Amino acid sequence: MIVSPIAANEHERLMELLRYEVLHTQYEEDFDQIVQLASSICKTPISTITLLDVHKQWFKAKIGIDNTDGDRDTSFCGHAIHQSDIMEVNDALEDERFFDNPLVLDDPKIRFYAGYPLVSPAGYALGTLCVIDNVPRSLTEDQKLTLRILGNQVMKLFELRLKNKEEIIRNQLIEEQKRKLEESKAIQHKIISIIAHDVRGPVSSVKAMIELSKEKALSEAETAELMGLLDKQLDGTLDMLTNLVEWGSILLQKETLNIQPVRLIDITRKIIHNLQPFASIKHNEIMNEVSEDCRIMADENTLRFILRNIISNANKFTSAGKIIISSALVGKNMVKIAVSDDGCGMTEDILQQLFNPAKRQSREGTNKEKGSGLGLILAKEFAQAMKAQIEVSSKKDRGTVFSIFVPQAGK
Repeated sequence: MIVSPIAANEHERLMELLRYEVLHTQYEEDFDQIVQLASSICKTPISTITLLDVHKQWFKAKIGIDNTDGDRDTSFCGHAIHQSDIMEVNDALEDERFFDNPLVLDDPKIRFYAGYPLVSPAGYALGTLCVIDNVPRSLTEDQKLTLRILGNQVMKLFELRLKNKEEIIRNQLIEEQKRKLEESKAIQHKIISIIAHDVRGPVSSVKAMIELSKEKALSEAETAELMGLLDKQLDGTLDMLTNLVEWGSILLQKETLNIQPVRLIDITRKIIHNLQPFASIKHNEIMNEVSEDCRIMADENTLRFILRNIISNANKFTSAGKIIISSALVGKNMVKIAVSDDGCGMTEDILQQLFNPAKRQSREGTNKEKGSGLGLILAKEFAQAMKAQIEVSSKKDRGTVFSIFVPQAGK
């Protein structure tokens, strides 16, 4: 027996075979009909569409045999793919390549074989369309012509199958681009509406004050009072713009959130350090009671955005009080991050509409601070994107607790 040879361009041939994505796929009626027709016209009990992998031959379609694959070394098709036309073996027992081949001596006891190479447009032979018999024989010229035509049809079906799949993928990409475009439009609309509602007011106030100053229509005391009001109003506007910038940045990469183990206390320490000046102005104490060894699964930038907004909100509605950030293990693998304050709290009506974008409203803080009502809505949106949950409990004049539930990181 002569083992079927390996082509010099075998690697490229295998890459071409993989490109068509037909190996080990389900049987398909179009290919089944081709082997049935080949077997009928050539008057053979066996016909297969055979594809040659690294070590195996695999049948995309078959009639007359039970096996779905076989060894490439003993295959007739392994020889046939090196031919430019039909390879015909009239009597395998008289052919030095096959006379002692296990497929000749044992089942399926091949004596006659004719295989036409399935060559891709790039020139690589992927396999064969073959017909097999248990007795010596030869094909007529008409039967050879039919085998060639059917073999070429197999390659056309492979090409059509590949183009259909590429078309599906192309349509999916187009739909994905449409979806992203719609999302982008929605984001732009939201940003424009927020800016129109929350930025125009303070800017208009500044302009009005400048006009009044030019006309010298304000007394020194009135100017000082107006400056104080504008200062607080602009603080709220700057905070809102910071949220918008961070929100837009996170939205651009939300589909690739980097969820990984993070040490919670490192995040809370940095946030508290940045917010400490604002807390000091209101004589608030921010207490970091997060466990040193608390590790959670989260996107660090997204979690920082959420916590900064919640802690800033606690500071806004608390004066000369305490804001406590803590962590606790809940159940087997969840961590509850709690931000509690002893500030002015919320009524039940406000609590119910807190995360409702349609009911977004701004409440003045304990020092008459202005806001947009946007921060907490975005925090809720990002928590959902990170597969985290936010719960709120509050009592009027008794404070508020925000609880964020995130998965614990494995040790």
